[in-house]
Amino acid sequence: MADKKKPGFKGAIFDVDGVIVDTAHTHHKSWEIVLKKYGVKFTFRDFKSKVDGKPRSFGARTILPEATDAQIADICEKKQEQFERILKTGKIKVFKTTIDFIKTLKAKGIRLAMASSSRNAGPILKKVKVYPYFDAEVEGALLEKGKPHPDIFLIAAKKLKLKPSECIVFEDAQIGIDAAVNAKIKCVAINRDKSHLITGADLRVNDFRQLSLKKIQDLF
Repeated sequence: MADKKKPGFKGAIFDVDGVIVDTAHTHHKSWEIVLKKYGVKFTFRDFKSKVDGKPRSFGARTILPEATDAQIADICEKKQEQFERILKTGKIKVFKTTIDFIKTLKAKGIRLAMASSSRNAGPILKKVKVYPYFDAEVEGALLEKGKPHPDIFLIAAKKLKLKPSECIVFEDAQIGIDAAVNAKIKCVAINRDKSHLITGADLRVNDFRQLSLKKIQDLF
């Protein structure tokens, strides 16, 4: 009996912060300013390990587990206000190598989705004129279960009208990689700062310049 045909590579799902745009330090600064009022010294390492990749309310609860629901809501609102204020004062850095790779995939007919826990992802991509490349968007903040639950990536695959086995996820946070693993979707870890260990990904690179369409296809 002939082997069942292996699924082909048809869809790519991108996290946004840290993968397409460099907003990590802006997010960290926003959290740092707000949390200082609660007596919390919040480092960038804290941001990467406790907040990065999570919906805002989950991140706030991780930092202040004893806080009331009202305090969590206030922190989230103030964090968003700080983030928007900082964004208005400076330019958003885009990772050119990621954009080049997105263009390559688009030219080859690969369907593209953006899937982020941040409510700011869509507006940011529209601001830097990258949004039109994507065929689908999933805003994780609106889902009942955020990363590391698989919902965000399973919904993205569904919106692309593809099977999870036909897609690959590009992530920079461990919690996002865990979500891809839980969704049984192949995953590439983008570990730019090399400051933290990332596990579970099918492939790990420091930058998209280390990737090619063939390297992705070889994973399928």
